[in-house]
Amino acid sequence: MADPGDDELAERLLDVFVYAPLGLALEAKEMIPKLAERGRGQVALTRLAGTVAAQRGQAEASKLIDEISDALATFLGGDSAPATPAEPKNTGGGDLPILGYAELTAVEIVRLIAELDDEELDIIEAFERAHRNRSTVLNRIRQRRN
Repeated sequence: MADPGDDELAERLLDVFVYAPLGLALEAKEMIPKLAERGRGQVALTRLAGTVAAQRGQAEASKLIDEISDALATFLGGDSAPATPAEPKNTGGGDLPILGYAELTAVEIVRLIAELDDEELDIIEAFERAHRNRSTVLNRIRQRRN
């Protein structure tokens, strides 16, 4: 007499090694595009989450750098008040919208960028790229535009 456990095992083996691969082969034409689309969606979602996390981290790091800079300036007895932007000049002659820009540090410029309009940001970005190309300044300009 055959053991019922042997029949059940045989059925499971047939399912795994015969019926499931056969069913997969028959359904693959319809399943593969759907699975690929799901995979694309997951990759896009992961990229978006990574971009958001990176932007948030960059903003937090910029804030921390500003706070440390202010604290250091206060500790060293320097002027802890942020610099104020100069009145915008006629930019047609190539003047910059921040007075003394070329002599300012990146930290000082980053504070002033918050008060510039889009046209002034364009001028500062072009000048920065052509001269010192400081990533701190260029990143802050990019953040302002987002």
